[in-house]
Amino acid sequence: MTGNEMVGSGIKTNPEDNRHPRGFRYIFWGELAERASFYGMKTLLLLYMIQKLGYADADSASVVSLFTAFCYILPILGGYIADHWLGKFKTIIYFAIPYILGHIILGTFNTEVGLYTALLLLAGGSGSIKPNISTLMGLMYQKEGKTHLMTQAFSWFYMAINIGAAITTFSLPFIRDHYGYGPAFMAPTILMAVSLGIFYFGKKYYPMEDVRKVQREKRTPGQKSEDIRVLIRLSGLFLLIVFFWSIFDQSYSTWTLFARDYMNLDLNIFNWKWHIPPDAVQSLNPVLIVIMTPLFAWIWLKTDKDETHKLSSPRKMLIGFFLVILCMGLMTVAGYFGIQSKVSIMWELGAYILITMAELCISVVGLQLAFEEAPDRMKSMITGIWLCTVFLGDSLAAWFSRIYTTTTPGNYFGMMTIMIAVVTVLFYFVGRRFEHRPARTA
Repeated sequence: MTGNEMVGSGIKTNPEDNRHPRGFRYIFWGELAERASFYGMKTLLLLYMIQKLGYADADSASVVSLFTAFCYILPILGGYIADHWLGKFKTIIYFAIPYILGHIILGTFNTEVGLYTALLLLAGGSGSIKPNISTLMGLMYQKEGKTHLMTQAFSWFYMAINIGAAITTFSLPFIRDHYGYGPAFMAPTILMAVSLGIFYFGKKYYPMEDVRKVQREKRTPGQKSEDIRVLIRLSGLFLLIVFFWSIFDQSYSTWTLFARDYMNLDLNIFNWKWHIPPDAVQSLNPVLIVIMTPLFAWIWLKTDKDETHKLSSPRKMLIGFFLVILCMGLMTVAGYFGIQSKVSIMWELGAYILITMAELCISVVGLQLAFEEAPDRMKSMITGIWLCTVFLGDSLAAWFSRIYTTTTPGNYFGMMTIMIAVVTVLFYFVGRRFEHRPARTA
């Protein structure tokens, strides 16, 4: 819905007013601190279980993947609680408390009971905050009649996520190596508390919510049939996206294990020797996201304006799948070389560049395509289902990580390459169903 269309729904817009709402700065910095907290904690998690709790590599990798998976299915519950009971602001505030408590427990109690109690609280807190803070931001722009700035706002919001992730995924392994896991886990705890404070102080700038006025629209039989058709159409697309996430989120598990065992992580730059912790390599993704997002936004802007070379959403996503094939092919070669002697970190840097480019083609564009295809009455539900693709992908990654420990890295990454190649062919045919179709509005 454009800014001019919002006028018809009772919201006045002023295109000349390009000042963002005052509440945006509180959401921006609050989100940056919260995501820095979450991704920093998750970066340390794999090796923490191996080194402190005595977990086997396969078991630790599976727990990390399953934890990530639950963080992406609980947003459905968090969104329902906000929509029907608490409202978005209260849901974020209330569930931030167990979130902080989970960080404290993880950094204090080096036991399995402490681990799983902490992960349960962390997943519940993250899952309840994730679907509500961006929605609250969007409502703020609508209420203040500044929908013409929403695209820019969401771009900055996405940047906040990755800036926060880049800072902690890179720095916390070094803190861990010098001071231990306790101080390293305390940093995310402090960041989460800071996030809660920043977000709370912006309360007066957020839109008022009254969940009692939420009314459930009664759908006609025709609308129900159309809703089922939409879900069936999108199901094939979503199913294939699951396999993308099953590879993408292995950076927290199998890629970290590969870096630990088969990569030379000692750098000598101008006679300055620097050892990179294997889990710090994960910081490459958010750093590359921050660098590449403006480039891809410019590319899509240029291609969308050029009717001759315009790329549809399915074609953009298909490019992403080809990039994943190249990425896993590169990891396959590195895997075979790594058996003979440790390989350079540049192999994994190249893989991260390719998988990050693929993310910008598949994840961002795919969410837009699903949003456009869904009727207005289903957009929130479709977004929830989209997040479930990450849950399913990470669940699959947990199973894959066990296979990794039973074979050589070259063979394992080779199997991943073949799998994603088959998925790419299937996506080509599924994507054709979404070509040249007008966006739905009802």
